[in-house]
Amino acid sequence: MSSSSAPSPTVIAAGSHTRLLNNVLQSNKQDLRWKEELIEVSHKPQSIYWNVTAVVDGDPMGSGSAPKLRVAKDRAARETLILLGKIEE
Repeated sequence: MSSSSAPSPTVIAAGSHTRLLNNVLQSNKQDLRWKEELIEVSHKPQSIYWNVTAVVDGDPMGSGSAPKLRVAKDRAARETLILLGKIEE
């Protein structure tokens, strides 16, 4: 039986990236903050979008946009996990 140093790909259920990012950063004692911005799309009545950026130890990392805050946050978390090498695209 041989051991490999490459991490195995992680399969993540939709909506779970935020939780995984929190767990990864807490285990590494890293600080996670969220920069949340509400954007109104002027050419669509009553249409709003959230732009969210994950900020790790003061450094902006992944970002995501969606009409719902939790979806935008999960997209930002997914992008951050990819940047940190914790999951693959």
